[in-house]
Amino acid sequence: MSEYQIEYIKTRNNLETVSVNGYLLHSKYDPIQEASRIVEKEFDQGYVYILFGYGLGYLADVFKEKIKDTTKLIIIDPLYPLINTEEKTNKITIIHEIEKKELEALIAGTLRNLSRKVKVICSPNYDKILPNEMKKVLEIIKEVQKMLQVHENTIRLFSDNWQENFIQNLFNVSQDSSLGKLKKMYTCPVVLASGGPSLTKQLSLLEEIKNQVIIIAAGSTINSLLSKGIEPNYIVTIDGGLENYNHFKDIPKIKSKLIYAITSNYKIQDEYPNKRYAFLAASNKAYGEHIERVFSIDLPLISGGGSVANFAYSIASYISTGPIAIIGQDLAYTDDKSHAESNKRFKKVDVDFMKSRGTIEIQGYYGDPVVTDYPFLSMKKSFEVLHQNMQHDSPIYNCTEGGAKIEGMDQLSFIDFCETYVYQQQEGVKKGILEEGNNSRKINTSIFISKMNELINIYNHLIKQLELALKLLNQNKSIETFNKRILGELGRIDKNLDKELKQVSLNYLTDPITLDILRNYEPKLNEGSIETFTRVYNQSKELYSRLLEAVKKAKQYTIDTIDKAKTSE
Repeated sequence: MSEYQIEYIKTRNNLETVSVNGYLLHSKYDPIQEASRIVEKEFDQGYVYILFGYGLGYLADVFKEKIKDTTKLIIIDPLYPLINTEEKTNKITIIHEIEKKELEALIAGTLRNLSRKVKVICSPNYDKILPNEMKKVLEIIKEVQKMLQVHENTIRLFSDNWQENFIQNLFNVSQDSSLGKLKKMYTCPVVLASGGPSLTKQLSLLEEIKNQVIIIAAGSTINSLLSKGIEPNYIVTIDGGLENYNHFKDIPKIKSKLIYAITSNYKIQDEYPNKRYAFLAASNKAYGEHIERVFSIDLPLISGGGSVANFAYSIASYISTGPIAIIGQDLAYTDDKSHAESNKRFKKVDVDFMKSRGTIEIQGYYGDPVVTDYPFLSMKKSFEVLHQNMQHDSPIYNCTEGGAKIEGMDQLSFIDFCETYVYQQQEGVKKGILEEGNNSRKINTSIFISKMNELINIYNHLIKQLELALKLLNQNKSIETFNKRILGELGRIDKNLDKELKQVSLNYLTDPITLDILRNYEPKLNEGSIETFTRVYNQSKELYSRLLEAVKKAKQYTIDTIDKAKTSE
């Protein structure tokens, strides 16, 4: 790296600074005072700090003293190996190679509770010496923040919906099969069909090989397949919204089996006439423990992401050891289209739509730029993480032939996949799957109702405890301190709440509450006693009030599920 001319210079107060290509990295008068001034100006409570430029460490040292929690300080310096020795770093980790995936993971992992509060501090003159590297870091940070925003929006938008579906689906889970029944059942090739614009050109070939492969339809893709007379062997559904139900309610009588997550709109499972298999998202471990504890049912945890196709990808590997082809997985607006034209959600994409979605360009399947947005980008990253961590016995190919490039996944034309892996397969390799019987009851309905009534009793006790907590808060007369008796009672209630909330599993409803309670009530710098009391009081009141509302909702969903079970007898 001879393009960097480095010179070490003594400062006026007998410290050391360094010049790179004529730019000073620290003051030649008092580097420590300069660093203190920068930190005093930039410091704010609750942020993760990214320091671009370590130099000789003056700024990093002051930041360390100020923020206390050094995990909230990320230091990036491509010049570090040239101007420092290991002894000077005081064991601070310095990132000097800007690898996109690694830096994304580090920043996302450092931000807690989906916070997007990041401050980038550029050490003096680093933006002049390393302008391209600085730009790359800023782009990575922006992308991480956008991904976290998408994730948070999803949680807030669907929390109520997911909780209702979870509770309503408990009856379906008690009657259906676990996806565990299909683990590694097949050795034949699997084709995972998603609803992107590129699916259309693959449908005629898929129709030709349909008896030689396992076909998995990702959610609404079922309508595109049926439009060409293709009945998939399995349909995967995870989405809880009414729109997802509308994709299914008009499906004609077919033989396809349903694989559903507990978040899937419960009406789909209520009405779907064929064999059904249930699973949990890997992030729903607590819900799995709840189902096993209450009903002694073990559901597999399946890794996924923001799309039904992410889960269907993991399921393809879960049920077969054979090669896997992914088709229709554009993750981009190929040919200015949102979906395959036979998909109910299809729309032609125009300039106004792209502006509303905040579209960006990324590398496409063929190396050319394609237009996508951050929700699609989030799904793409989920595919890349899934593929990187997946251990599968046979090759996996992206055969979409369009859309975005999925990094790390081998690409192959669909016809080449068929010639290599499918055509030698004999017809009837799936014999038996379509002849399986429909659902037979696993748990007696009266037993199910009895167990749900036990949950109702827990909800009732939670409601009493939360109402008492709010009453106690209102009884506190001081505006500066909590009454000792009230504080003791609240402590006892908090212990009971912690224990009983785990018994009913309300994470979907409580996650947004937790985000707000942790984020919105951080202590201020130099907070006075009255300010502290007011903050804790308001935090407690919001927590108890919103938990009370959540518990009442869950109780009503449980009553509705009991009523549904009674009508099925």
